[in-house]
Amino acid sequence: MKALGAVAVIFAILLAGGAITSNLLSSDLAIQQTTDPSGDFLTATPDQAIAFLLITGFILFNVLGAGLTVMAVFWLLNRGLASVRQGSTS
Repeated sequence: MKALGAVAVIFAILLAGGAITSNLLSSDLAIQQTTDPSGDFLTATPDQAIAFLLITGFILFNVLGAGLTVMAVFWLLNRGLASVRQGSTS
């Protein structure tokens, strides 16, 4: 019974995602890159490419910094815990 409920929830999420996508494509919320039928909609303007690189670099730099901070905190906690364990056994 739980499996049927999980399948129903997944189906509802997929259905809602399809409805949202259909609604976005039919309205003016989606940005149209080109009206030329032979045009490539994956081509970015130079401004878009620079913005993408800057945002990607910023996000990667911050994720790396957060990971290093968490690593340092856990290392210090482990070091303190190891010294406490050594002190209590002797």
